[in-house]
Amino acid sequence: MGIQEVQNQTKAPAYQRKAKAGNAEGFQKSLLENLRYRGQEEQEAEAKQAVTDAQSETKQATEKTGMGRMGVTAGIRVNTSAGREAMQTAEVRHMSYEESDHVRIAVTEGYTLKGKREKGTDDRVYVEAKYDDGRLEAYQVETTKVSGQTEHLIERFALETMGEA
Repeated sequence: MGIQEVQNQTKAPAYQRKAKAGNAEGFQKSLLENLRYRGQEEQEAEAKQAVTDAQSETKQATEKTGMGRMGVTAGIRVNTSAGREAMQTAEVRHMSYEESDHVRIAVTEGYTLKGKREKGTDDRVYVEAKYDDGRLEAYQVETTKVSGQTEHLIERFALETMGEA
């Protein structure tokens, strides 16, 4: 490897795009344009991210109100938006095991159900579901409106609670 010698420098200058001294205005103008363009890109990216975040929050809120998950099997999803006549969502009471009339702990599915027969009514059961991830859901079930062959887990649990109480 060796150093090559540049000959005949008169035809081509050593630095072809060399700016003349004192011409800093072009550089500053170019820099300002680049910074302005970069700022616009960042603002557009932030706006797109805000829209995406808002859409995902709306989707999560819809999913939380529309579905309650109990375990991972197919028959254990509760669709509260389907408008089941026998089952209504209720306010969570944080009921203890001692207060409840019937308890089912499903360790492998990841949930615990507690049921209590409502005082003053012959057909209503309060069911509280606690999941492994810490969520709590509560339902009021009118057992007279539940068919005996129901496949719905909360409704079956409510019927069992009525039978044990």
